[in-house]
Amino acid sequence: MITAVLFDFYDTLVDIKTEDWGDDAMRGVAYFLRYRGLHLRRAELRERARDALQRQIDGSSELHFQFDLALMWRNVIEESSPDFVASLGPEGLVPFSQSLATIQRSQSRVQFGLVDGAIETLEALAEHYRLGVVSDGQGAFVRAELRELGISRYFDVVVVAGDLGYRKPDPRLFRHAIEQMGTDSTGSVYVGTDPERDARASDAIGMHPILVGYRSVPDELVGVPVRPVRELSHVPDAVASVVARLRTQATHQSVAKPASPQDVVERTSHA
Repeated sequence: MITAVLFDFYDTLVDIKTEDWGDDAMRGVAYFLRYRGLHLRRAELRERARDALQRQIDGSSELHFQFDLALMWRNVIEESSPDFVASLGPEGLVPFSQSLATIQRSQSRVQFGLVDGAIETLEALAEHYRLGVVSDGQGAFVRAELRELGISRYFDVVVVAGDLGYRKPDPRLFRHAIEQMGTDSTGSVYVGTDPERDARASDAIGMHPILVGYRSVPDELVGVPVRPVRELSHVPDAVASVVARLRTQATHQSVAKPASPQDVVERTSHA
């Protein structure tokens, strides 16, 4: 039976638009570095960051690689000024790099807020199921943005691709979340907006996908047991429908189950 409902984060629960490499984002990082004594122009900073990111991508053997934004900034700082790195101390570089990733993110957001009906949906589901998040985002800001939006309290588990080095549709991301939830794939629903990375990928490991933003099953998912819903607020009803279907299937299987030899003996002895 269903015990857990897991969500994609961005575009499913959060309405977001970013300009990750825009002037505002690079200016914020550049000003912060300047305050700490490291002077890099925005254009130079952008070029070094992109080069560091590309090296991460080129150095990975993962089919569905997910980069680490904080590591990217760490590499930029290490290559830009060894003296500055030394000034941070042996324990200072990692948190400083995470701060740079957070600053870039905060300055890149053009649009950011909960999708309509998000709170009501989470409230309704949290009464009956454990909830989790499986995101292709970055550890430097996913959990912080959950807190900022006031919804972190609903989730028992948050799995972030940037922490693991691979992203959806890699099945390991879903399995990692399921294991932390203490359930299995057949007892889990996954809610997302992407037909391939969310719906097909979660179905492939036995989860029950719900696809938000669709009136009907898209052509590329014909044959996949996905439940489309137009709006996030319709998700609780879709989960209830999944539960009802599973109960019906279990009942039919029980009725159709052939009698065991022991059953036959017991029936005969009571005849």
